[in-house]
Amino acid sequence: MYVPRHFRMSGDEARSALAHVQLADLVTIDPVRLTPVLTPVPFVYDPSVGELGALQGHLARPNTQWSHKEHPVLVVLRGEDAYVTPDWYPSYRAGTQTVPTWNYEVVQATGRLVTHKDPEWLENHVRALAARHDATYDLDGVDRAALDGLLRAIVGIEVLITAVEGKSKLSQNRSTADIEGVAEGLDELGLDGLARRMRDVSVPYAAAREAAVERARGSR
Repeated sequence: MYVPRHFRMSGDEARSALAHVQLADLVTIDPVRLTPVLTPVPFVYDPSVGELGALQGHLARPNTQWSHKEHPVLVVLRGEDAYVTPDWYPSYRAGTQTVPTWNYEVVQATGRLVTHKDPEWLENHVRALAARHDATYDLDGVDRAALDGLLRAIVGIEVLITAVEGKSKLSQNRSTADIEGVAEGLDELGLDGLARRMRDVSVPYAAAREAAVERARGSR
């Protein structure tokens, strides 16, 4: 049994995640079948486009998801996630009843899909994507005719973002001791990034809540 309890990220924190986007899920609506379609896409974020920026990527031409422009689209950026066993909670080991859960972070960007078939746009995008993930790769070393052929085989996509929302479920509803117990358990599994996020986000949140409770008790 998993009890979901997520907290909304601040707008600034959710938007900052866009700058670190790598592979994200593009979800569109097929305009004929009216069914959702998903493709994982490596994106780069351009903050200069519009008010909230744009996520830029590309799809192979045979993947007609690039033509799904009639409805708003969704891009889902997933952070680290992990199963959380009650054994990590000191309170559970002391006899408090609780259940397993799952910790995660996710940011979703909603927007309008625009396509690009212009070779210059596509080449600039591919260069930006390569520079982001492989600074040693030299696109100029590719034969020009071969590169042009590869660019003709893809369609550029750009999600003009209209809304961004982030959800963070990192045991914020637990005590500071339980949160630290989970973080230590994640450390042992090598999930130090998720453990660090819990210490940065959840421990201060829980500590402030516990301090407020103590102040309320003292004022009685």
